[in-house]
Amino acid sequence: MYPFLIAETNLTVNDTIGPLFTLGPTLVITTSLGVVIGTIFSILCIINYVTQPSLRTHNTYIFYFMLIYCLISSFISVPIFLMGYYLNLFQNSISLCQTSTIHYLTINIGMVTSLAYASVERHYLIFRKNGLLTWTRQLFPAICILIYSYIVAILFTLIPTCTYTPCLGCHTTELKYMVPWLTISFFLPQLVMIISTVYLIIRLYQQRANFNKRPEWSVLQKIVAQMTVYVIWSCLYYCPVSFYNLSLIIDPSKYSPDLKTVMNIVNTVIVQSYPILTFISMLLCTRRKQAQQKKKDSALKLNNLSTITPVPANETQN
Repeated sequence: MYPFLIAETNLTVNDTIGPLFTLGPTLVITTSLGVVIGTIFSILCIINYVTQPSLRTHNTYIFYFMLIYCLISSFISVPIFLMGYYLNLFQNSISLCQTSTIHYLTINIGMVTSLAYASVERHYLIFRKNGLLTWTRQLFPAICILIYSYIVAILFTLIPTCTYTPCLGCHTTELKYMVPWLTISFFLPQLVMIISTVYLIIRLYQQRANFNKRPEWSVLQKIVAQMTVYVIWSCLYYCPVSFYNLSLIIDPSKYSPDLKTVMNIVNTVIVQSYPILTFISMLLCTRRKQAQQKKKDSALKLNNLSTITPVPANETQN
């Protein structure tokens, strides 16, 4: 959601509150429900990730650390926005609005950038042994992306100045700010993801002969499928609100408080759907490993039975 940023103008903050959003109870109930469900699944995923070392591999770790952004949305961004808007806190504290905006933009750029990093990293590690990673190896890239996201969000929140528009930030009202924001936060990461995924598919099929008789081939196919799902998810997450704001810059007459409310509800729900997507992926991964372990155990039992030397009949009689 896009809390307002107040530019230098003769209008007051009180003039901005009211026309931006409608459907008050619907916005609160739907957003709160999405946050509660998303938070529950985030906690479940984190508990499983901490207690199951087998999940901490280079093919999965970044997807679990992306849950940080879902928790930022649940505990910081959404509560600040709802309290600021419905308790009229934004009337007396522009800095509170800026704080909400910074966290919102951090979530936007952080999640997509993390997916782009994961897609690039796989090109260097896809054909290597998928061993367990240390906590330092996992935390370093995740923290770097988080810091980068906050820096970009702060710059786009505090630096731009623009003509006053009720309850909207400069990057949503002027093309000269929106184009750089869309480029940095969406187009470049999305382009990296798409190119990486397509190139990964090409690499896999070029080396298909080496994996035709190995279970690794099936695993690699599932990795590509997983990455494709996350690419689609990122488009569903980012495109509706971003391109709606872009359409308003082109034609401001298209603005509708009801539609703006719907866009924000959709955005929040999709953000909180990420933990559910990750939880489903975790279950599938766990079941696949359990099935593989059962096959290994069965093969080991058969091998042990085949090595047992039968006792000759005459020795049995003696």
